[in-house]
Amino acid sequence: MSRIVVVVDGEASKRAAFSLTAHPGISHVSVLAPATSKHFPVVESVDGHDIVVGRSPVRHDLPTVIADEDLRSPGIFGGSVLGLVLALAVGVDEVDSMAAALPGDPAGDVTVVFPSPIDGRPSRTERLGGHPIQVGRGEGALAAAMVTSPSLHRVIVDDHTFMEGIALAAAAALLLDGIPNAPTPAWTLAASYLQTAVDMGLVIGERTPAR
Repeated sequence: MSRIVVVVDGEASKRAAFSLTAHPGISHVSVLAPATSKHFPVVESVDGHDIVVGRSPVRHDLPTVIADEDLRSPGIFGGSVLGLVLALAVGVDEVDSMAAALPGDPAGDVTVVFPSPIDGRPSRTERLGGHPIQVGRGEGALAAAMVTSPSLHRVIVDDHTFMEGIALAAAAALLLDGIPNAPTPAWTLAASYLQTAVDMGLVIGERTPAR
């Protein structure tokens, strides 16, 4: 049973802590000071834990999980909505589009149509692990991860904070099966990553486009 410490830097990391608390194989979840919490023990150090979720302000030797890609120690990176997009694309033939909808100021000159009520958004290319993803930002609290091909559309739509939190927590849960020797993208373990995200509450929609 693993002990996890979460570096809280926003609502998504708080959501990740709740998701990890209920996950099998985890005996204890705490948050690292100076964060405060009514729900989790607050600790001054990562000592005594097995996994760190988020960027610790102090150096340590524990395996780490982060949402972006600048990880320089063993662990998992890309535990985010963009990481979910890349995981959804694994095993899909002839991918036409990989896209994410996120809250924020609209920008871009390419329109991507997401499921309603997000609908069409101006999008621009962002990269994770060198992979291009069309990211459309706009008003509202919803987020989406979407992959399309001539034969299959796959999509997740949910509250942004909920989705980001589960994306991070599911990445952390990958380490319960073993610690990689180097920084590892979450989407390279796509089957386990997506199944854990589903177990934690996300729903993956799939449909075959009409011909």
